[in-house]
Amino acid sequence: MDFYPGAYKALAKENARLKRELTRVKKQLNEALARLKELQHKADDPARFLEGGVGERAGSSSPWRKKLRYNYDAIIGESPAIREVLETLDRVVDSDLPVLIQGESGTGKELVARAIHYNSSRRNKPFVAENCGAIPDSLLESEFFGHVKGSFSGATSDKKGLFEIDDGGTLFLDEISNMSREMQKKLLRVLETNEIRKVGSTEIMRVDVRIISASNTDLSALVEKGRFRQDLFFRINTIVVEMPPLRKRKEDIPILVDHFVEKAARKMMRPAKRVSPKVIEVFMDYDWPGNVRELENEVYRLVALSGTEEEVCADLVSAHIVSGGRVPEKPSVPEKIDETTLRKAVARAEREVIVQALERTGGNRSKAARLLGLSPAGLIKKMEALGLTVITKVKQREQKS
Repeated sequence: MDFYPGAYKALAKENARLKRELTRVKKQLNEALARLKELQHKADDPARFLEGGVGERAGSSSPWRKKLRYNYDAIIGESPAIREVLETLDRVVDSDLPVLIQGESGTGKELVARAIHYNSSRRNKPFVAENCGAIPDSLLESEFFGHVKGSFSGATSDKKGLFEIDDGGTLFLDEISNMSREMQKKLLRVLETNEIRKVGSTEIMRVDVRIISASNTDLSALVEKGRFRQDLFFRINTIVVEMPPLRKRKEDIPILVDHFVEKAARKMMRPAKRVSPKVIEVFMDYDWPGNVRELENEVYRLVALSGTEEEVCADLVSAHIVSGGRVPEKPSVPEKIDETTLRKAVARAEREVIVQALERTGGNRSKAARLLGLSPAGLIKKMEALGLTVITKVKQREQKS
C-alpha cells in the first residue's frame, strides 16, 4: 500500500497520542484500584461489628458486662478469663497507646483488635489488618509505606502504602514476630516520629495511625534470643492483652457453639438447629489445640452434615474430637489374613453406619438415605447386599407384645 507524503509522520503522531492516552488510562486505573482498596478498608460498619448476635443476648444478661463503658458483644464468652480481657480493653480503648495482643493461633486476636478500634474515637476511620508473615520481606516496605513510579522494577505508577491509606485509623499488625529486623527498625522509626517516606522518594509525610500488634509467640523470649528488637518490643508492648486458649475457658464452649450454630445455619440457609447435649459433653472433653477457630470450623461441619435434621447429633462429631485428641489404638490384626478379610471389615463398618442411620430416622429409609448421601434405591440395594432388614422401634414393640 502506498503512503501519501507525510503519512509516516501522521502515523507516528497518532501512535504517540495513543501511547499518552494509554498511560493516562493506566494511571486512572491504578488510582481507582487504590481508591477501591481504601474504600474496602472503610466499608466495615462499626455498628454491625459491635452487634454480636448470640453474644449480644448472652452479654446483655451479664451484670459485669453492663458495668463496662463500651460494647464488646462481638466477643463471645462469660468466663473469668474473658471478663479479664474485656475489663482490660475497657481501660485502654479511648487511648492512642500501642497494644500488643498475645495468644495462641485461633484465640481471636484480630477480633479483639477490631473491638478496640470500633469502640475508639477512630471508629469512622479505616481499620487495616496485615499479616506480617504473608508478604515477602522485599515487598513489605512498599506495602507499608508505598512507592513512587520507577523506584524499582515493576513500579509503573505511584502507590499508597498502608500507613497512608490508614491515616487517622488503626493498623493491626498480625504475627509481627515474622518481621525481619531491618523492617522492625523502619517500623520503630515510624512509631517514634509518626513520619513515613515512600520507597524511591525523598518527601517526608506525617501520618496518624494507632498500632495494634499481635503474636502467637512470646516476644520477650525472641528478644532474649536476639530475633526481635528490644527497642521495638518496648515500644509496642505499652499495653499487653493476653488471649486465653479455649482449653482454659471451657465454660464458654456452650455459648460459642450456640453462636456458631446460628451463624452457620443462617449462612447455609438451613432451618434453625438445636445441639444435642452429648455434642457439648464431647466438646467439653476435648482440649481444642486450634482454639475458637477450630471449634467454629467443627460446628460449621456439623451443621453442613446434619442436612435438614433439626438436631445436631454427636455421631457426626469428628473422630479425633470424640477420642479427646488421643491417637486411637490400632485395631487388632486377625491371625489369618486372606482376600476376604478387608471385604468383611468394610461390610461390618457399612452395616454399623446404616443401622445407626436407620435408628436415628425411626426406620425411615428415605430419611436414612438422605442422611447417608444415597438414593433410596441405592440404600435398599446396599441393605440387601448386607442382609439388613428394616425393623422400626414401633414394629419391635409390636413383635415383643
